[in-house]
Amino acid sequence: MKYYPPKHRAKSFTCPFCDVYSKVAWFNWQLNQVRTLVERAQCQHCGGATLWFGTEYRELSGQLIFPLISGAPFPHQDMPEDAKKDYLEARDVLPHSSRAAAALLRLALQRLCIHLGKNSKIDRAIGELVQDGLPQAVQKALDAIRIIGNESVHPGELKDEDIDKSVGSMFELLNFIVQDRITRFKEIDALYESLPEGKRQGVEKRDSSN
Repeated sequence: MKYYPPKHRAKSFTCPFCDVYSKVAWFNWQLNQVRTLVERAQCQHCGGATLWFGTEYRELSGQLIFPLISGAPFPHQDMPEDAKKDYLEARDVLPHSSRAAAALLRLALQRLCIHLGKNSKIDRAIGELVQDGLPQAVQKALDAIRIIGNESVHPGELKDEDIDKSVGSMFELLNFIVQDRITRFKEIDALYESLPEGKRQGVEKRDSSN
């Protein structure tokens, strides 16, 4: 199921309490007729309520107060454990530092490349994957995570606000890469193994004679 992070005044998002994509009802806790202290968004599925800064707080207006969540999806179930550890840490620190989250996601990508049997240097690993026939969309996703992650720890062309805008997509891209490079092949193997043994032997005999 696709993850829709909570957003201020959104009509629907993935509830951080029940993890269901649901409509939400918005309510104001009024200070006066013009400004509000806090806004409350109640999940129409479970009744849980997220709290947000209201207009009284000016530059903080519209920011999530409770619960303090990253707004990032959980790691793909087939993500290797060492990469998943870095991914979850990135998810935890995201509310506090986009730069730290981006750097950790780059590290998770590096571990994923090693798991796939490629070079420990991400740039070279991506080149090796391209030689293996990596789809262009996956190659772009890999390079996006690599470049943004590098820029988060070294002075570069990306500004802090650029990283803030991009880091959320990095989580989804990493899951996308796991789906394409690991899960897709597991599903193909499972489908093939479900065939009758005699049929599989016929295929193997055909291929061995070529």
